[in-house]
Amino acid sequence: MARAPLRIAIVNHGVFPFLMGGMERHTHFLAQHLALGGDAVDVLIPDLSPEQRATFDASEAAYRLLEFPWPQVRPWLRGNYLFSKAAAARLRATPYDAVYCQGFNGWAYLATTPKRDRAFTLYNPHGLEMFKTVGAWQTAKHWPMRWAAREQARLADRTVSLGGRLTDEVRRFLNVPDERIDVLPNAVDLAYIDSFPAAARQDGPPRFIFVGRLEYNKGVAYLCEAFKDMAGARLSIVGAGPLEAELRQSYAGQNIEFLGRLDDAALFNLYRGSDCFAFASLYEGMPTVILEAMACSLPVIATDIGAVRTMVDEANGFVAPPGSAQALRGAIEAFLKLPAEERRRMGRCSRQKVVERFTWERLAAATRDAIERGLARRTEGGA
Repeated sequence: MARAPLRIAIVNHGVFPFLMGGMERHTHFLAQHLALGGDAVDVLIPDLSPEQRATFDASEAAYRLLEFPWPQVRPWLRGNYLFSKAAAARLRATPYDAVYCQGFNGWAYLATTPKRDRAFTLYNPHGLEMFKTVGAWQTAKHWPMRWAAREQARLADRTVSLGGRLTDEVRRFLNVPDERIDVLPNAVDLAYIDSFPAAARQDGPPRFIFVGRLEYNKGVAYLCEAFKDMAGARLSIVGAGPLEAELRQSYAGQNIEFLGRLDDAALFNLYRGSDCFAFASLYEGMPTVILEAMACSLPVIATDIGAVRTMVDEANGFVAPPGSAQALRGAIEAFLKLPAEERRRMGRCSRQKVVERFTWERLAAATRDAIERGLARRTEGGA
């Protein structure tokens, strides 16, 4: 018997390609593949600029964009609440089967709508970075976000874990019992990635690539220190951020290059022209960039944070403890000692892992199943 289509809303503070972060990509590709699977999907975001709206091709998006004003207030968390409060009126007025709250977006819908009047709600806190701050000032600054995250988890029907260590963190940080957690990993769109022209590996020493924002929690300084004065390897760093000038001054040289931000065409060309992906984050959820690199058949060296071990093991790379340039250097040297064919085999394994476990087709189906299970429990009178 054919499955009845669902009506689903996803709420976020932005969406790819207008914002380029992992949560924004997650929103776009999840919405796209749910809609391609037959569901009616609305994505609720802050107002686009006229320039952004002119570039949005509704014929290419299987979902519908709904825009709401973003209040010009501080702090950011208050603006987020007021944005989601404006969106909440639309959510209540539309007979959605499910509302998927990305991060703090959708918080006001949960807080101001009685449970009996709400759609089935999923809350995805992603990497729970607000619980992993360093120092008294950062911890104090993020305390309201910790409170808000716990409130959303308390109010939502289900909380999403991306898997790995994050499931235990959802239990500990958000006080969510196992029976209210759905493990739904991140994913990548292989058709999108494969649409970019393939590039041959470049001549010269093995090239490693890092992609991410240049800020403290990404651990880029540890990665640069690991590569410093290393003969026989090159590191290309893609991204920008508050530490860029300092890192360039300290590490730009013969075997480390800083490329700034790249568009997707240039980025995927660089992935395919590299030999290994290196990621040194100190704390994070399930970095999409690792999956992108794996989809481009790259072995991976990554730190043991979040859901990394669900993506990387000895078959396709090396996992090192976070915050240690020495451990990263050891993993890099171990990779360099491998025969060329073994490196290529690891790259093929990376690609196969993505095909088998981390595509948006699979994740959209798993998300749909989670919603249908939740709706069935609600009909039966369960939690």
